[in-house]
Amino acid sequence: MVLALLLGVLLLGPGAALALEPQRWNLQDQSGLSWSLTLLEQLDPSYPGGLRLRFTDRSGRQALDHSRPLQLRDGLGGSWELENRSAELVPAGETTLPESSAQFDLPRFEPRLRSELPLLLVLPLASGDPAELMAPPAAVVALHDATVP
Repeated sequence: MVLALLLGVLLLGPGAALALEPQRWNLQDQSGLSWSLTLLEQLDPSYPGGLRLRFTDRSGRQALDHSRPLQLRDGLGGSWELENRSAELVPAGETTLPESSAQFDLPRFEPRLRSELPLLLVLPLASGDPAELMAPPAAVVALHDATVP
């Protein structure tokens, strides 16, 4: 096991061997439509590195807005906006973005995200009315852990 990890560091370099393993959750919005949420690391050298949140409409009925930010709200009035990075879903230079997926930058949060509080995710849709999703507790803990210094 140790030899495999060492070999990975030597062959792939430290950044590749230590990349965040993507984490996925299934959610439902206020209309009962199914979504997937993925926490991942941006590894494509064509784009800035860092953590991302990716949403995908599993119902095939929603088109996402690729120009507006994602809003997060916790149970005590904390709120954050995450920059829309949907252009990273396609190769650099391509302009046709997938309607059913959107991606957002996940920076260090100030104030810090609290792992024990409910977290509402307000996802911009092309229709203008957002999808509202409650993050499951495991996702809130993962986001907290990924964004603390």
